[in-house]
Amino acid sequence: MRSLLVIGGAMAMISLAPQAAAHRGHDAMSVVTLLPDGAVTVSHRFEAHDLEPALSEIAPDAQTSLDDPDAIAELKTYLLAHFRLRADGSDVPLTVASVEVGVRDVRIDYAGSVKGRPKAVAVQSTILRDIYPRQVNQVVVKRGSYVQTLRFSGDEVKTVTLP
Repeated sequence: MRSLLVIGGAMAMISLAPQAAAHRGHDAMSVVTLLPDGAVTVSHRFEAHDLEPALSEIAPDAQTSLDDPDAIAELKTYLLAHFRLRADGSDVPLTVASVEVGVRDVRIDYAGSVKGRPKAVAVQSTILRDIYPRQVNQVVVKRGSYVQTLRFSGDEVKTVTLP
């Protein structure tokens, strides 16, 4: 009887293996939008099941919950420290515009502005790379109908030449 329980347990673990492998890595999406009036928006989007466990390192003194205002406050600060945007060589200061916490995903929007019509923007996204070493961040840069997608898997800085 005991051997049947061991075999049954092993079979159950094997049947769960494909499900565990289904989530192959962590990723995040950020969208940088440059508007004709000089306004800049940066929208960060995450899967809640990736972000919530990371709160234990992002906000160690807060609850590991997206419902905790202290954790969200630390998350906003963390994102500003791990995402950098420059336009024609000058930093673009960003401030929090909105936070939306859903069941499946989290969206945090920042706002800023640039002078004139920049010829290039430089982006660096190290969001969650210190927590999840295999983290991949995708950043979409948009101005008008122009769109370019960047992929970050380290601490590199990538520059987009704008039309």
